[in-house]
Amino acid sequence: MTGEETQAEDSEFERRARALLIQSAEQLPGAVRSRLTQARYAALAAHAKPQSPIAFRRWMPAGAVAGVALALFVVLAPHGAGTRVVMAGPALEDIDLLTDSDALPLNSDQDVDDDFYEWAAGEAASGSAPAIGS
Repeated sequence: MTGEETQAEDSEFERRARALLIQSAEQLPGAVRSRLTQARYAALAAHAKPQSPIAFRRWMPAGAVAGVALALFVVLAPHGAGTRVVMAGPALEDIDLLTDSDALPLNSDQDVDDDFYEWAAGEAASGSAPAIGS
């Protein structure tokens, strides 16, 4: 289909739709047609009025002042560059306990025999022990 054929079909569709709408509007009672016409003109009049730009214009300077104040606060406020965290007392002792390699293990598996696992890994690597299930 070319653009001209589509346009011709659209105009035919438009003509037919317009004719059907006019015919159905003519079949309506006069009171209903009058109310519909009044409602249409009321809607067009309401749409033609500006959407309260006065309120927007009234608050615009206040918004600008608030924006400038916020920008100045962000730029000029101290960012805490001079503060330092001093670790002393219980916090420092806790870190010492956690980093001490000679301390007791903190896990609950204190009865694990690490020597057994080392022996088992060595036996498996040497291949002298038979495989389980054979």
